[in-house]
Amino acid sequence: MRLQQGFLVYDITKDRYYIDYKKTFSIVVNELLLELLLKHKHYFKGKLLDLGCGERPYALIYNQRVDQSIGTEVLFSPHTINAADIVCLAEYVPFRDQQFDTILCTEVLEHTRQPFQVMQEITRLLKPGGHLVLSVPFIYPIHDAPHDHWRFTRYGLERICHESGLEVVHIHTKGGFFVTILILIHQVVIRVVNLVSKIIHLEPPLYYRPTIRWFICQPQWWYLHISRWLRQQAGNLLLRLNQNISHQLQRPQALAEVNEWMTCGYLVIARKPLEH
Repeated sequence: MRLQQGFLVYDITKDRYYIDYKKTFSIVVNELLLELLLKHKHYFKGKLLDLGCGERPYALIYNQRVDQSIGTEVLFSPHTINAADIVCLAEYVPFRDQQFDTILCTEVLEHTRQPFQVMQEITRLLKPGGHLVLSVPFIYPIHDAPHDHWRFTRYGLERICHESGLEVVHIHTKGGFFVTILILIHQVVIRVVNLVSKIIHLEPPLYYRPTIRWFICQPQWWYLHISRWLRQQAGNLLLRLNQNISHQLQRPQALAEVNEWMTCGYLVIARKPLEH
């Protein structure tokens, strides 16, 4: 049995989440974000606000863990607003102060007009000790134009959280060099397919056909399959080595530096201080 919400599918039998390629081309980006959200799902608790919820895909994860969830969207959203409880700008959310234990904001901040004001609004809405789970793109093509305004580095995210009164708990990269190159090539392929469709006056474009979509997504699936297999093999190898050698092989700082240099985006976990 399967449950689906937007582009996210949950296979109840296998207890597995995956991305529906018929709903989005961004398989790798969404799979990496999904992994991070599942890793940090313990932050989903109490009363949750899904800010810029779209079709509310992550409700499949957080609805099992929270007491109540509320979703917001804007009228100019490229997604349907049917899943939203409230239509409003992220800069002005019509709730009293300190109403939420958790605020989820995925791939939304870059589309807002005043991101610093949005972060201040998030701080206002969070209860002391509450958490923000935020994801943003970094090296990623313009999308949902003309409502794509900003890109954020790790340092910009740290600054915007600090100036809004939030403490950064974690900042994770969504992939590194290879993921970013794969995504950029993938976007070029989509544009070429779109151009061919226009030249031959095909409507809708070729990439709407399931077979073409499946073929275009193959490199992303192969990357995910190979990278997960390599991680598993590396983990098995490190278990056989002593701790000192293991530490040298992992080189966590070196890997982090490579990912920071060219990542497609970030996931941030931030906390509102108790004394705020």
